[in-house]
Order: sequence, then C-alpha cells, then structure tokens
Amino acid sequence: MASDHKSTGFFSSARVFSPRVGAHMDPEGVRGYPIDFGFKAESPDWPPAWMGPRETLLHVELTQWGLGCFERYLWGEGESWLAGARAGADHLVSDQEPGGAWVHRFPMPHTFPLDPPWLSSMAQGQGASLLTRLHAETGEEAYAEAALRALGPFAAPTAAGGVRVELEGGPFFEEYPTEPASYVLNGGIFALWGARDVAVGLGDQSAAADWERGLDALARGIGRWDTGRWSLYDLYPALPLRNVASSAYHLLHIRQLEANQAIGPRPELAAAAERFRGYMARRSNRAGSFAHKLAFRLVVPRNRVLGRRMPWTRGEATA
Repeated sequence: MASDHKSTGFFSSARVFSPRVGAHMDPEGVRGYPIDFGFKAESPDWPPAWMGPRETLLHVELTQWGLGCFERYLWGEGESWLAGARAGADHLVSDQEPGGAWVHRFPMPHTFPLDPPWLSSMAQGQGASLLTRLHAETGEEAYAEAALRALGPFAAPTAAGGVRVELEGGPFFEEYPTEPASYVLNGGIFALWGARDVAVGLGDQSAAADWERGLDALARGIGRWDTGRWSLYDLYPALPLRNVASSAYHLLHIRQLEANQAIGPRPELAAAAERFRGYMARRSNRAGSFAHKLAFRLVVPRNRVLGRRMPWTRGEATA
C-alpha cells in the first residue's frame, strides 16, 4: 500500500493482527527476530509496492519489511527473500545520514506533536537489527558499519537531536522524541533489541551497556504502563486522556515481553506479561479498554488537521 502515513508503527493497516514470537530466535546470537515480521513482507520484489518517495518514507515500514523478508528466508521460502532483505538494507545504507540517522521529512501524522526533521528509535533499532543479521549472513562489512552508525542517536538526548531519555535511572529510547517525553512502550522495546543485536552480533560494548542498563530500567519501570486493567501505549503527559493500548498493541506488548525472556530475562517483565495476559482474558477489561480508546480518539483524532483544531492542543500539531 502507499506510504500515506494514515497509520504508523507496528500495525500499518487497519486489520487486527496477532503477532507471533519469532520461531528462529537464537538466545546467544542474531538469527531470527524476536517478533516474526513475515506478515509485513507480502513479496520479496524491490521496491515494495507501497514504497513512496524518500520525503514520505516512514522508515519503520522499510525496516520491518526487510526483517519480514529475512524471516521468510529463514523459514526456507527461498533465496529471493534474502535478496529482498538485502535490497531493503542497501537502501537503508544509502539513505543513512553520516551520524547514523534515518531522518523523517514530514510531520508526525498523529497523536504526538513532531515537526520535521525527526528521528525514531524504533527505526534506528530495527534498522540496526536488520543490518546486523545481514552482516552475519553475508559477511558484508558495509552492513556492520551501518548497524553501528544506526545506534549513534542512542547516545544523544532528545533535546540534542537524539532519541535518549531517562527512565528509572537508566536509558529509554524514544520512538517519538517529543518534549515532554512520550515513552512509547512497544517502540522502546524494539529499540532496545537493536542495541542487543549490535552488542551480540558485532561485539560493541557501548551497545551492550545500553542493552543491559536499558533492560534493567524497563524492568524497574514497567509498572508505569500498567493501569491495573490494561496496558498503556505511552506515557505522554500532555494528552487529555491516558492513551491505553488498542487490543492489538496490548497483545503486542505481551508478545514482546514473552519474547524478551529468551534473550534478556527479567522477573519483573515476565510478571508484567502474565498480568497483561490476565487483563486480556477478562471480557470487562477488553470492553473497557475499547471504550476508553474510542473516547481517546474522539478527543485526539488521528487526522492532523482536525487535531490542530482541538481546544486542548492550543494550536499545536497533533492527531
């Protein structure tokens, strides 16, 4: 589909998808990705049919497509899928800024007020994960070099143009580097996995420190996203209502926390996954979260133009 930014992040279509924990994960290496992105790649042909010009590209769409191609290659579906993953990675390498960033050149389309240029820790981390895997598979040094550069923005705070904020005495990496910090849970976890993959796959000590310290901070702070009935999508304090996760994102949180136990087990995160599963099993919780999300979208519409007209925004961009 065309990259028109009507949706962003993990779910780039309106359909509800049940994410799977990756079947080819290697707790000691970087073979399969913790979440199976195979569904994101319907064809290995380059460029993907949905891909628009550079100025409109949401980089997570490309990183997830590449990871999906690589996962389908691991499933034994043929060399064409490896070729597709490499084509996506080659584009990422060619589009990477000298400091490692993949820059978005359009306003954030909804929910968070971000004007261009802006970065996303999720794109940086997933790009690093894809490039590290392809380096391991092909031996191409250009992929390793680009993966290391991709984590460059992890070192700088958001106020200085990076993606790093503090959480419980450790780092958290912002999918949307807003001020104040938004702390999007799924994007922060995906970003952490990028640090982990570069640490394990390329032996980088800075990435290893970010992975361990970031994982410990997430374990200490995971309760911040727990309402006692459901999980929150983010912690952005400037919204008029708390942004509870949709059912699809709540399930994604569960799958991420489950998958993380294979590569970076923490008892606090395992306990959170169990609580989140319990919430989802209750019909009253599912109904309540749906009603809350509906109310949230009435006051924080996805449409950016409508969002500017809401009284609470005071003229700021949102959606």
